[in-house]
Formats: sequence, structure tokens, C-alpha cells
Amino acid sequence: MHLTIALNGQLLEIPEFLGTVPSSPTFGGCFYQIHNHDFSGKLHIESPTPVNYVLGSFFKIWGQPLTRTNVAGITSTPIVFYVTEADGTTTVYDGDPGAIALTSHRLITIQIGTPLTEIPNFTWAGD
Repeated sequence: MHLTIALNGQLLEIPEFLGTVPSSPTFGGCFYQIHNHDFSGKLHIESPTPVNYVLGSFFKIWGQPLTRTNVAGITSTPIVFYVTEADGTTTVYDGDPGAIALTSHRLITIQIGTPLTEIPNFTWAGD
């Protein structure tokens, strides 16, 4: 899935390597089952068994709040959550943002402040 956070029309970077524990001389490193590799916003779920993860789980790994009024510490401005399904259908999500299901090729856009003129798209390569 892919996560976009836009603040007043500017796309924010999501830190790279969230959910990654680096290797050391005495430890080989590991990944949380939900993680990312770079600043692209693409999230990975790698689990030995099928698990239903939600956006709130990723924000907990990140160590940031996720509510209808606080996204990663950004508050005091209107926040709108959009979910775009793999078939291109986009809807406004009005429930608990922490409960947004992380599903294959789903795009989650969090608009903070100034409304977006269009929902950003993510091109899946090799997925």
C-alpha cells in the first residue's frame, strides 16, 4: 500500500526505514512485519501468516500519533483522510483513521490544511 501526507498542498516525506532494526556486530537486523525502505511512501507487509494490519499499527511503529485531529504531531488544522482502492475508486474516510485497513495496492492520502486539487497517485512498478 502507499501513504501520502500532504500539508497545505506540499507532500511530506515519511521517514525511511521505519520498522527496520539495523544490523550490528552482534545482531543481524530485522524488520517489523509492517515497514518501509525509503521516502516513497510505499509500505510493505511481510508476514509468515496472513494478518490484517491497520494504519494505526504503522503509526505506532513510527512513534507518531494518528487521530482525526493529530497526524504525526500536526494539529490545529482541518484533516481529511482519503482511501483509493486498487480499482481507482476514491472515498473520504470518516471513521477512526487508525482503523484504515492496509490492503494490497491501496492508496491512503492524508490531507492536512489546504485542500488538494487532486489526490496524488502512486505508480506500482513490478508489484
